[in-house]
Amino acid sequence: MKPVLVTALLALAFAFSGCNTSVGVDNPDSREASANQVTGIVSTRYNASVDSVFNAVNRSLDQTPGMMRTGESDIAGVEGAQERAGVKVFARSVGDLLVTVEIVKTEDKEKKETYTAVAIRFGAFGNLPESQKLISRISSNLRR
Repeated sequence: MKPVLVTALLALAFAFSGCNTSVGVDNPDSREASANQVTGIVSTRYNASVDSVFNAVNRSLDQTPGMMRTGESDIAGVEGAQERAGVKVFARSVGDLLVTVEIVKTEDKEKKETYTAVAIRFGAFGNLPESQKLISRISSNLRR
């Protein structure tokens, strides 16, 4: 009984630990994105403000055939900050798939850099090719 329980717990821990894979994207600030196979989230980062990336995301979702923006929600940050900490944008795709794009201002403490992280999720399980296409559209709509 004990070996079966130990094996089951190890398999469960392995399944939920996640599998992050680096994938290539068309982003001049970061040529690779991180794709999590368990959560279905593809994330990348930009050297731009949250508002600039937010506007580029909105334009990209509007330009995507079969996609309709349905709303957005601000992500709370530090009180008194001049710029908002982040935004979560919601959209619907063909087949009524929920698409979420989370835009958050983050800081790399080791490099002492501030950047805007973008995390995209198509549906419940994610869709890597569609996420890569959306990142490409966001990059082209981000005015430099």
